[in-house]
Amino acid sequence: MIVRRALLLLSAGGLVVVGCSSDSGARPCADGQPCSIDGGADGGSDGGPPATCGSVQPCGGDVVGNWTFVEDCESAASFAAAAANFSAMAAQSWCPGQTLVGREPIASGSLVFDPAGTYSLDIMFGGSLDINFPASCLAGSTCDDATAAFQTQIADGTYPMPNVTSIACAGSSSCLCHAAVDVRRSETGTYSLTSSALTFMPAAGAVNDKSYCVVGSALHILDTSLGSMGQTNVDSDLVGMRQ
Repeated sequence: MIVRRALLLLSAGGLVVVGCSSDSGARPCADGQPCSIDGGADGGSDGGPPATCGSVQPCGGDVVGNWTFVEDCESAASFAAAAANFSAMAAQSWCPGQTLVGREPIASGSLVFDPAGTYSLDIMFGGSLDINFPASCLAGSTCDDATAAFQTQIADGTYPMPNVTSIACAGSSSCLCHAAVDVRRSETGTYSLTSSALTFMPAAGAVNDKSYCVVGSALHILDTSLGSMGQTNVDSDLVGMRQ
């Protein structure tokens, strides 16, 4: 069944986190495109603290205390890489023409660092994925048909990506399918700081190395990469505010 195969590919696509949001209410950026932390679209957010997501380089600082997550953003380059990876997977699927066209993330929850070197994390990654299915893949099925099939599978627990909570498809020929996603992660462990590097060592699971920067009352947990000219590129920025 076409709709079932579409679900399987959506599951394989994973959770692509691109854009800007705050826990006061997420919104898409200009023209529905992902927000950019490197100069594209609209890099702001609705409400909450001043929009600084993606505006800092690794700088270190004092992390001890209680933090509440308020924003999550990634670069346009990261989205382009994710979309290219999705297209490569799609090329081997029943619908080679389907594309990942957008992602709007939301982050909420808390992170506590104590002076003794332990931490406690409770975070909810949410948001949405937008995937376009061209008419050539739908074999006469309408977008309403796709929506009904997706929602039925979510309701009865047979949908292969359990973190998706709802899907709605719209269009007259091709279908743009909007999938809402919620992923919760909770863990405890120890942490270490070295200059501007923050290492999480959970009680169960793999060690996770991040860059970070504390600016005023904001903690920026960063994923970075080395650019072609040797510069540090910020690929993602998870922002928490000190409580």
